[in-house]
Amino acid sequence: MPDHETVRRMMDAASRDLQAVSNMLDAERFSDEIFGLHAQQAVEKSLKAWLAWHDQAVPRTHNLRLLLVMLIQAGEEMTQEWALIDLTAFAVQFRYESCESEYAPMDRNAILKQVDLLFHRVQSIVDNTTEAIDSPPPREAP
Repeated sequence: MPDHETVRRMMDAASRDLQAVSNMLDAERFSDEIFGLHAQQAVEKSLKAWLAWHDQAVPRTHNLRLLLVMLIQAGEEMTQEWALIDLTAFAVQFRYESCESEYAPMDRNAILKQVDLLFHRVQSIVDNTTEAIDSPPPREAP
């Protein structure tokens, strides 16, 4: 049975980070480190919500690779999401130092699209589960 409270909390938090990222497309106004941190957080929280939906323990980690492996072990297909694992560095290494020497400028639109797709994939799963739980059973025909 999914941990609905954790799912809801994580998805609410992921939504706030996704909103922040969508407003940070201007590299002149927001550094890559700040954009990357919020993109990473939106991914991390979406993946943790998905794990909670599977009734899996949600680890205290920023490691996106670990979260993806756990979802694969829970039976999920995670092919597209592997492109997001490089964002892990923004929650750990680049939270306190510059990433200028490590990376080329980020393709913010592409990252936003990937993060948005993941968030909405998880949201769709969560919504379908909630509807099934909240909906009354179908009436039998007379």
